[in-house]
Amino acid sequence: MRSLFNARDFAITQASAAALLFFSIPLLNIIGLSNHKLESVLHGLGATITVIMSCQVIHLVYPMLRGKNGAAAKLEWVLWLTNLMVLITIVLGNWLYPAYRGVDGAQQWLMYHKPEVHLIIMEYKEFVSLYPLPLGIAAAFLLRRFRYALEPGSAVSGIIALLITLFWICLLIGLAFGIGLAKLKMV
Repeated sequence: MRSLFNARDFAITQASAAALLFFSIPLLNIIGLSNHKLESVLHGLGATITVIMSCQVIHLVYPMLRGKNGAAAKLEWVLWLTNLMVLITIVLGNWLYPAYRGVDGAQQWLMYHKPEVHLIIMEYKEFVSLYPLPLGIAAAFLLRRFRYALEPGSAVSGIIALLITLFWICLLIGLAFGIGLAKLKMV
């Protein structure tokens, strides 16, 4: 007997539910007590979309590593789009940053109530969140330069995979710490 649902149906349902819940995280900031809701929501949505796109990028690494035809070109295209989203998210974060550092901002609240949290999490998050852009650009440049010469198991494909993995890890750290800071004190 044939099943009512196939693996594709379950995957689409899972992805839809995850996307809905993931996108609701920054949108919940609308009901918060912030004076900078627009900046916060845009930065949160940018970070969320960027992490989702980076998950697609890391999944596209596997066909490239196996040497599948056209995989490097597809990976490069999605990686450039993700790099653009990383840049937009960084710009939106910098738009929000003056409010964070301002009088009665989150930094002042954190320094007064939880100075160790600010020194460890925020300072670390600020720097780690900037790493994905050069990592992603380096990976995309290497893909552009060597995409027709990539062989399964080659050193260049391994370096590209490593750069993309670090890119993805840094984005996840930035998102997780950003959500944690937002929960501590909404800007």
